[in-house]
Amino acid sequence: MKVWFIGAGPGDPELMTRKAWRLLGQADVVLHDALMDIPGMKEAAPHAQWLEVGKRSGRPSVEQAFICRTLVALAKRGLTVVRLKGGDPAIFGRLAEELQACRAEKLDVEIVPGVTAACAAAADLQTSLTLRGESRSVVFVTPRVGKYETGAQGEWLAAAMAAQTVVLYMASSQAKDLCAKLLAAGKAKDTPLCIVENASRTGQQLKHTLFEIAQRGLPALEGPVTLLLGQALRYAKAQDSGLEKPITGQQAGWSYGVA
Repeated sequence: MKVWFIGAGPGDPELMTRKAWRLLGQADVVLHDALMDIPGMKEAAPHAQWLEVGKRSGRPSVEQAFICRTLVALAKRGLTVVRLKGGDPAIFGRLAEELQACRAEKLDVEIVPGVTAACAAAADLQTSLTLRGESRSVVFVTPRVGKYETGAQGEWLAAAMAAQTVVLYMASSQAKDLCAKLLAAGKAKDTPLCIVENASRTGQQLKHTLFEIAQRGLPALEGPVTLLLGQALRYAKAQDSGLEKPITGQQAGWSYGVA
């Protein structure tokens, strides 16, 4: 009895690894996240049963405990079970909880890594997350905490201030406040900040400054959003608003990007 944890990448099925695609094709049942090209990925496993267990901010979502129980129950029935996670399973993917549930029941597990949203967003922007002589550190952080978590509110800020390039996951709905906190903590007002919608797929890539977003929030966007900031982003290929231009629209309804 075995459960495969497979990284689906940021959304584009062509960014899945050969190993991920091959193992997906052997699945009897696939428990998958939201916000990815499921029709495209079903081409790898057209005969499997596909069950959506993804979470979306502000909407009814499947409880994590239910996902863990379901993985265990299906594997114990002798089925080949794939847990298909957006991005890379090990980055903001609740992997640890699902691994623990499987190991508690003596199930074998294997993890297949995937392309995380930060890397896909950098590719969309045609830029590097590091920059020789200026940006030698990159941090992936999320300000979002679970409803039962306490004492973690300031951890993301400390990590972001310690790095030269910062990628914010699950942050779009809080972007204005988060950028204000970064400014108050000492980040420069003119720090380039890029917004990538639907990394690896069709979506907007915008370049602003930390000050702009702190003052006005995000433009209206429909898809999942990844925020990237730091001097390395000044070379990003994106629509550059310029500090003097207003941002229109409301903050995005999505609160997270793909892991």
